[in-house]
Amino acid sequence: MWLSLWLLASLSACGWHLRGSQTVDLALPPLYLQVEQGSAELLREVATGLKASQVEVVANRSAARMVLTLERERSDRRVLSVDGRGNVQAYELLYRLVFSVRDSDGKLLLPSETITFQRDYSFDEAEVLAKSKEQTQLFDMMRRNAVQQLMRRLQSLADHGAGSGAD
Repeated sequence: MWLSLWLLASLSACGWHLRGSQTVDLALPPLYLQVEQGSAELLREVATGLKASQVEVVANRSAARMVLTLERERSDRRVLSVDGRGNVQAYELLYRLVFSVRDSDGKLLLPSETITFQRDYSFDEAEVLAKSKEQTQLFDMMRRNAVQQLMRRLQSLADHGAGSGAD
């Protein structure tokens, strides 16, 4: 038991946390979340991340002092390899999220930035349903990772004072 407590204490001392357990107060002003092109899942995950980071997301753009625009979300799949008979053996999955941040006056705080992830996975025609589920799970994981990166970019914006609202 003492070994377990010591291990847990040493892991937390070095900054290790369970996945998803770390939230940071972003210290950003009221923010309007604008979606030009993106999935409902992306919108939900970004809104949840902002709320967990103590960012007030306002429903009216005129009440916001900052606008986070989710410009584009794209998921693609391309053939990575085929066997001698032309059957697909592996795919490459690509996920892209493009976003930007402006202040309430329209001044660009973060120009359009692209977060990209790619994953490879093997494919077997005999397991189409299982492989389809695996593909969905991989895209979900890449979207979650992209949202985490987006939150880190917003943190860097807050750390540099752009989100403090100080004039």
